[in-house]
Parts: sequence; structure tokens; C-alpha cells
Amino acid sequence: MRKIIKVAILVTVFLLTAGCNHVVLRQDLYEKVAFKSEKIQPGKNIIKVYSLEFPENYFEKLKYMEDFELISKQLLLEDKSLNLLVSRSMYDTIDSLKKGDVLPEEKIYLKTASDLTDAELAEIDKKIDVYVTDRGGSVQRHLNKQVYFWMVLNGNKSEFVGENLYTELDKQKLVEKVRTSRKEFSRVLNNVKLNLIIKEKNLYATKNSVLDTSEGILTEEKSMYLKGMKDSDFNKILGKEVKFNSPLLILDSEKFKGYTVVDGNYIFFYGGSDVKSSYHRYDFEVEISEIVLKDLLKVESGILLDELFERTKPEINGIEEKAAQPDKKSVNWGIN
Repeated sequence: MRKIIKVAILVTVFLLTAGCNHVVLRQDLYEKVAFKSEKIQPGKNIIKVYSLEFPENYFEKLKYMEDFELISKQLLLEDKSLNLLVSRSMYDTIDSLKKGDVLPEEKIYLKTASDLTDAELAEIDKKIDVYVTDRGGSVQRHLNKQVYFWMVLNGNKSEFVGENLYTELDKQKLVEKVRTSRKEFSRVLNNVKLNLIIKEKNLYATKNSVLDTSEGILTEEKSMYLKGMKDSDFNKILGKEVKFNSPLLILDSEKFKGYTVVDGNYIFFYGGSDVKSSYHRYDFEVEISEIVLKDLLKVESGILLDELFERTKPEINGIEEKAAQPDKKSVNWGIN
């Protein structure tokens, strides 16, 4: 009888232990985690983000990107890893260069002249102040202005003759010269280790705001830094009332610092003092610094934000823990 009782107790203990382990794994889903990067160690990890100011004028942007190309080449040579906080305009400019495409402001001059809308015709007239012939009508006049624009970019505007009747083929040849001149920069951008985060400061400036939570979802798929968020929207995101597609959000907060993980996506808090964290052994904090372009060469290489998604299954007592680790999340930052 005593043996039967003893066996029953052992079986009960075994079942309870097995059941408890299962529950712990579910509750501890984000605690049992390890990272592939050796730069990420248990304890406090400061993730440095450098904020850049991008000019608004088109030709000033071109000059800025010339300097950025030189900086990027040096960063590539030194194998530096940096997180950059940039405007949406700078993000789109870099993204276009990486793809070998023309810049957003240049697309109007790439478009077939006969397909230009009235608004586009007016914009070209406003921005291109050069004499062109009236022979051939409006289409020819604006085609000539498009050709002039591309000649300026190629550095041969002195060769432009306003009386000429330029063709779409003439324009295309000039466009290809510009694209060819940017191929090396495109190669660099596709290899340099930069993570870009878009900074959005005017969250409620337009009707189609990036922070329109009325549908219960933020559709933006790029990583973002959001400043000036209403408390109601802040609480919706924290309360999981709003889903977001962005792999990573940095929220400006007077209360919190640290991070949390929601459905595999990261939310970082910047500006407060109350610490939040999701992984038991890892404390992550974002540190944002304003910087001028040339000083990027002076800063040390650090943890890339996309390295937070390169997780591995941790080992416990030499045994790989398989049940507690979510799958690695694939992130498209625009620049890898």
C-alpha cells in the first residue's frame, strides 16, 4: 500500500512539473532569448542613434548627397555599423539611389512630355526659367525644359539651345548618363551597414496622417520615430488596441525608457525614466544624438537595430531550448 501511495505521489509530481514547465515557457516567451550578434550581451545595452538634418532645397540635397557618398564609402571601408534617424525626404532619396532610380523630385522631368498634367506643366514652368522655342507647341516647349534640366545635372547646360526641337530620345540619353554616374553610389548604399529610421514630428499635420488610428492599425511598414503623440494614441499602442506593421517604433515619452515587444515588433521608449523591458536578461535603451554629417566618421560602430531581430535559441545547461524562442523576424530597412 505504501508503495502504491509513493508511486502515485511520484506520478503526480511528474505531471505537475511537466505542466508547470509548459506554462512557464508560454509566460516566459520573450525571456528565454539569445542574440547572434556578439555585441549584444546580457545586461544593459545602449543602442545609439544619430539624427541628421536634411536640406529641403533640391540642389542643396544633391550637394548633401555628394558629401554623404564620400562619408558612406569611408564607413564601408571601416566596416562601421550605424543607426541613422532621418527625415522621410532623406529616406526616400537614399532608397531611390539604392535602387538606381531617379530621385523623387526628378520624376516629373523623366515623364513623357505629352503625358504631363496641367499641374506638372505649371510646376516645370515655375522651376525652369530658360528660353525655349514656341515651335511645336506646349509639348515641345516643356520637353525642351525637361532636356535643359537633365543637361544641368550632367554639367553641360551651356550646350542647351532653346531653338532646338529636342526629342524624347535626347532626354533619355541624358537621363541614362545621370543614372550611370550614380551607379557606384548605389553599390555603396547596398553594402554599407546603415539602419534608417524615419523621424515623424508632425504626426497630425494632414488628414492622411501616419498616425491615423481610427482603423485600428498603423499601415506604415518602415521603422519610425514618433514625436508629439497624443496620450490617447500612445495608450492605444501600449494596450495593443492598435496593430502596427512597422518592425520598430521609437516613441517619444516623458514617462518611459527602455522597450517592449509586441507580436515580434519592437517599441522603444525615449525620454522618460521608468524602465520597461521584455527580455529578462536584456535591457535595451535608445540614445539619440544630433550630429552633422562629417562627424559620422568620428563615432564608434555600435549595435544595429536590425541585429535585435537576429535571435537564436538559447542553451540551458548545454541543451538547446526550442520551445521558448519565437522565429527570427525578417526586416527590410531599405539599407542593409
